[in-house]
Amino acid sequence: MLEEYAENQLTRREKIMKILEESDHFMTVDELAYILEIKGKERRRLYEDITHVAKSVRALSQGRKILVMQPPQCRKCGFVFTNLKKPSKPRRCPKCYSTWIEPPKFKIVKR
Repeated sequence: MLEEYAENQLTRREKIMKILEESDHFMTVDELAYILEIKGKERRRLYEDITHVAKSVRALSQGRKILVMQPPQCRKCGFVFTNLKKPSKPRRCPKCYSTWIEPPKFKIVKR
C-alpha cells in the first residue's frame, strides 16, 4: 500500500524514468502512453519528456546510466534515421517516401 502511494506521488517524467529502467526491452512512446494511460495529443509531449529524462538520468546517476534510443526505421526500404536532433517519429522516409515508419524505442541502461 505504501508503494502505491509513493507511485502516485511521482511526476510523469519520474514514472517514465522508472518504467524505462525496469523494462527488459526497448519501449516505444505508444507503449509508454498505454502504461501511463495517456491519450490523444498528450502523447506528443512524451517525446519532450523523454528528452528531459535523458538529461535527468545522466545527472542523477552521475553518468553511470544513460537513455539509449534505437532510431526510427522505414519498414519498407530499411532506411535508418540516424541524424535526428531530438527524439521523434518521422512522418515519411526520405529515400522511398513511405509513411510506414517503425517508431524510435527507448531504454535506460548502465554504462
